Amino acid sequence: MKIKSKILLFSTVWLVTMLLLINGSIFLLFHKLIFDNETNRVAEHTESVVSATNAAVATGGDVRSLLRAYLPTNGMIRIITDETASVLTISESGEMLDLPTKYQNEQSVEVRTFDDIPYAVVSVPLIWTDGSIVMLEVTENLEDSQRTLRTLLLVLVIASVIVLIPALFLGNMLSRLLLTPIQSLTKTMKHIQETGDYEKIKLPSSSKDELYTMGMTFNQMIDMLEQNYQKQQQFVSDASHELKTPLTVIESYASMLRRWGMKKPELLDEAVEAIHEEAVRMKAMTEQMLQLANEDAREVLEKKEVDLLEVAEKACQHIHVSFEREIQVVKQGEVFRVWADENKLKQVVYILLDNARKYSQGRITVTIKETSETCSLSVMDQGIGISKGDLEKIFDRFYRVDKARARETGGAGLGLSIAKAIVDAHGGEIAIESREGKGTTVLVVLPKQRQRDVKANEA
Repeated sequence: MKIKSKILLFSTVWLVTMLLLINGSIFLLFHKLIFDNETNRVAEHTESVVSATNAAVATGGDVRSLLRAYLPTNGMIRIITDETASVLTISESGEMLDLPTKYQNEQSVEVRTFDDIPYAVVSVPLIWTDGSIVMLEVTENLEDSQRTLRTLLLVLVIASVIVLIPALFLGNMLSRLLLTPIQSLTKTMKHIQETGDYEKIKLPSSSKDELYTMGMTFNQMIDMLEQNYQKQQQFVSDASHELKTPLTVIESYASMLRRWGMKKPELLDEAVEAIHEEAVRMKAMTEQMLQLANEDAREVLEKKEVDLLEVAEKACQHIHVSFEREIQVVKQGEVFRVWADENKLKQVVYILLDNARKYSQGRITVTIKETSETCSLSVMDQGIGISKGDLEKIFDRFYRVDKARARETGGAGLGLSIAKAIVDAHGGEIAIESREGKGTTVLVVLPKQRQRDVKANEA
């Protein structure tokens, strides 16, 4: 069943149920009020008849004439003995003479129905002229009240129909209003599936309801998918371009070996060395590309409390021993604990130190600083620096400031992209300041441990 049909069915059933409950309650309330008023009126009239009859019996007056004087309009008065026999019946309606008699030894007030016509019947015990106990029964036809109730019922039914028809029409309009954005969304998704184009849905500027939010979320998702697709295409293009050069070199040297390798030993050594270098560079590049792919997939981080100062000092020591470079560590603060994945954080520090080592010859300065909410790590070198035009693209994949120098150092232009992806995953920030010929400073800012506790308490 379609949502539109479900909405119409639910709204119709709900409305009909409410109308039945309300109108039924109104009808039953008026039914009780009308018949209670009628029976109370007949009961009061019966009390007057009993008082007058007792006085007439005591004085020996004409009871029949008295009762005829008290006869209600469209009613009947009769005397019933304990043998359920009528000794006296007074009525101007022949139909009421056929009503069955019923003896009761106590006073009663009730409504009896004969041939679908209601009658108010009041029975009161009475001492008759012969000294026996009889029942004085006063009966009055309530057909007028019944017609009034039927008119009320007809009015309620007509009013319900008058309410129900516009409600169904408005319910249909409401379902269309609600489902139009969903239908538009479905149509757009089918079109995307058929054509492969990233298409957005048009949003009304006047509406800011949940349907507008759903459409806006869908458009944002399309933007993200389109951006990811473009990044993927760019990544494949860049990777193909970068891998093309080492593969060409390897193919060329392999062809030379097939032709002249056995005849020229010096060419053999050169070819093997070149092939080995390019293979090592391809391996490193492939590992870095896989690392980026994992970061794009938002790999789950194994976060814990990490001492940023300790991580930085160990990394600096390793670089100093491996490459005999002078590295100075400066700390500004006391506590440098951050909530991070330790291995990922080490990777960021190694990437920054390795870049500073490759593109500078002087001393490298690493500064660890704390504030009330964050810890920061900056790596400053005194190298060749980066131009303003290159700074804007420094975090792009495969981008290298000095391509000739990068070729010598084995760089593929992926290190800073990996570092930025890791820092972003930790909710931190990374920025670069540089001047050509003066040096470069890379700043990484990460949230402290207590910020994690605050966010957890807020959640």
